[in-house]
Amino acid sequence: MKTDLNRWPQSRAARPQSRAARPQTLVIALAGLLLAAGAAYLSDAVDGRQAALYLVGGALGIALYHALFGFTSAFRRFVADGRGTGLRAQMLMLAVASAIFAPLLAAGQAFGQPLGGALAPVGVSVIVGAFLFGVGMQLGGGCASGTLFTVGGGSTRMVLTLVGFIAGSVIGTAHVPWWLAAPKLAPISVFRELGWTGGLASQLAFIGAIVLLTVYVERRRHGSLERPAAASDPALRRL
Repeated sequence: MKTDLNRWPQSRAARPQSRAARPQTLVIALAGLLLAAGAAYLSDAVDGRQAALYLVGGALGIALYHALFGFTSAFRRFVADGRGTGLRAQMLMLAVASAIFAPLLAAGQAFGQPLGGALAPVGVSVIVGAFLFGVGMQLGGGCASGTLFTVGGGSTRMVLTLVGFIAGSVIGTAHVPWWLAAPKLAPISVFRELGWTGGLASQLAFIGAIVLLTVYVERRRHGSLERPAAASDPALRRL
């Protein structure tokens, strides 16, 4: 979920009010036309479901951009500054998603569509890949989705990160069989071992422990929890 807020040249709160209040009509119209054209093409070439998913992706990009929600900066702020506001927001998101999807995964379907967990073994490929991914996120200022919505928001600097992300993906795909053959452990599903209620309870307990850890560290280092800054513009007017 994930861009580095500290690297933006100028935050929205610091921009002149007149500029923030002036909509970019041409950009908005062009983006709307591209979304409509893409949805129409997918509806004709594939089906209406893919067209709807395309529009959902566009809506998520708008929400992420205006919320400046990112995984990278939240982890960096907690490690470097001891501020856990971003991590607590992420844990809340994961808790809500877990509570919604746990019964659906147990049922094996949702709205007539088959549904199942993405289980995979944990081994050398995961350890090395996670390390490289973390380094890349910190150097590039965002992960995949964060890079995409910042590029979509007009950040030319993040275009270089996007090019590097694509190049790394192509290189990794070229020798992925070697990585998949590396030593690994069999996949483990807590939901399968404990049932969906036990699995959900254990996951929520783990999430709660992380939240308590962030609260403890932040209060120990700063004396109190950080209060979110008030938005400079109403959300509807910004949109």
